Amino acid sequence: MIKKFLHSVWFLILATACGKQSAEDHTNHTGHDSTKVNQAIVQISRPSNQVVLSSQKTILLSRNLSKQTVTGSGYIAFDERRNNKVAVRTSARIEKLYVKYNYQYVKKGERIAELYSPELNTFQEEYLFLLQSGEDSLAAKAKQKLKLLGLSESQIQRIEKSSTVTNTIVITSPMDGFIRFSSEPASQAEMKPSSKMGGMNTASASNAESQITSSDQIREGAYITKGQTLFVVNDARHVWVILSVGIDSQTELQKGSPITLYPEGQLDSINARIDLLEPIYQDKQRFAQARIYLDNKGHKLKINSLVRSKVLIKTEALTIPLSSVYDLGSRKIVWVKTDTTTTGIGLFEPRTVMTGMSSNNLIEIINGLQGDEEIALDAGYMLDSESILREKR
Repeated sequence: MIKKFLHSVWFLILATACGKQSAEDHTNHTGHDSTKVNQAIVQISRPSNQVVLSSQKTILLSRNLSKQTVTGSGYIAFDERRNNKVAVRTSARIEKLYVKYNYQYVKKGERIAELYSPELNTFQEEYLFLLQSGEDSLAAKAKQKLKLLGLSESQIQRIEKSSTVTNTIVITSPMDGFIRFSSEPASQAEMKPSSKMGGMNTASASNAESQITSSDQIREGAYITKGQTLFVVNDARHVWVILSVGIDSQTELQKGSPITLYPEGQLDSINARIDLLEPIYQDKQRFAQARIYLDNKGHKLKINSLVRSKVLIKTEALTIPLSSVYDLGSRKIVWVKTDTTTTGIGLFEPRTVMTGMSSNNLIEIINGLQGDEEIALDAGYMLDSESILREKR
């Protein structure tokens, strides 16, 4: 009897303990499910401009070695370091022009123009007088003065043999090349010759004719002032390629970066390197300029012809497809996946990012994303046309 009683008590205690444990397990399981449900309800109930439910494709971010091609366009220009300027050394009038238009090819020693200078005639007369008077030391100084005013040795010898004054001085080309009449402004001072020309005082000449201020005014009969650049000769054996570089890619380019050029009218491309990135913007210019120096001994590259370029830039960066970025003008948005519902639908939140270079349908992310996050592939499909994107604060 006592044994049966103890056995019943033991069975009752064991049953009670098992029931209590079962109840606790049920409570814990129910509480866990309730928490997940509550979190899902909170996510779903948020405003549509803060979270979006979508089952579209996503991409997992990672940093890798990206290859981006930066394209540009520009033109071929004269290498200004090879400019040979010819300036007049005395005030004069253009009697004759042998070169009639800009960019005409001239050879070294070829006649460009003939100038008449009353001042030069006075010094020639002085030199002849000193020669005839036997003042050798003074005559030598007068001869040196004529050379400084632009007369050549052969011209001075002709003056000595003929004992007559040369009415005009001939200006010749100092080198082979293409001539450009200078547009350099003349001195603002009036030209006041010190002698008379044919019995007429040249100081009474019209001010409109006494200055040359641009290339279209260089003509026969015009007056030029002392020290004014009359023309420039450049052989174009070396040229510059001036390329426009966009603001978003100029930081990636450096002096010495390899570049491929495609000149207009040329079948073959040219491999070169960037020689200079201009450190300033020109007037009303909103892009940088890169300069490349090229050899052009055969004159195959034509001045002012167009050039296309490509630069391959290799960087380790975080890049995403262009379709993953939605451009709002003042800022750019991507949709970051934050969670997944029990049915497998993703929850996405908008986030502002800072972007960099873009090429080949890829864009670099500078700030705003981590390397292990997941974002929507097509940002445009996530946007409700009546929504205003606002990030969670």
